[in-house]
Amino acid sequence: MIMEKDKDKKTEIHITNNFNAPIGQHINHVDTINFRMDGNGEFHFGMVENMEKTIPAAPAPVMTPLSIGEKVGKSIEQLQKEKVLKNLYDYTWVMEAMNQTQGMPTFNTPSSFISYLKTIGMERLPSEDSINRKQNTFTGTFPEWQFTDCDTTEANRRINVGKRFLNLFRGK
Repeated sequence: MIMEKDKDKKTEIHITNNFNAPIGQHINHVDTINFRMDGNGEFHFGMVENMEKTIPAAPAPVMTPLSIGEKVGKSIEQLQKEKVLKNLYDYTWVMEAMNQTQGMPTFNTPSSFISYLKTIGMERLPSEDSINRKQNTFTGTFPEWQFTDCDTTEANRRINVGKRFLNLFRGK
């Protein structure tokens, strides 16, 4: 494979036959495929060369990164599938993990969090009151929260809701 940069800040990629067979001896044998990446990072495929017939190469698949909202939504959907969100108030731990993690959206009120979840297409959401009640049951910063309304097992489960959400979010 050879990569060349031209003066227009475009990258040319030439993939050449690396098989043991002599180049051009087989019918429909591909010798070279040319690709070009423009200044916007988009790939453009050229023609396949040195074949019995010259055919256009397949178009490049378009891979766009997910937005933060899409990543949040997919992460919450996965939490639902895994049954990590056992109670509607478990969204409290997702909201607080997001609020206490740099680079994540933050929410001043449960109402703003619920509105955000609605805008990204989430359904079966908690009430503002259920999040408010649970916000008053813990102290500390994530993931070293201490809870006043439950035993150690439940406290660990709640912390793990936040951890699992962040792991899913970062993996998307």
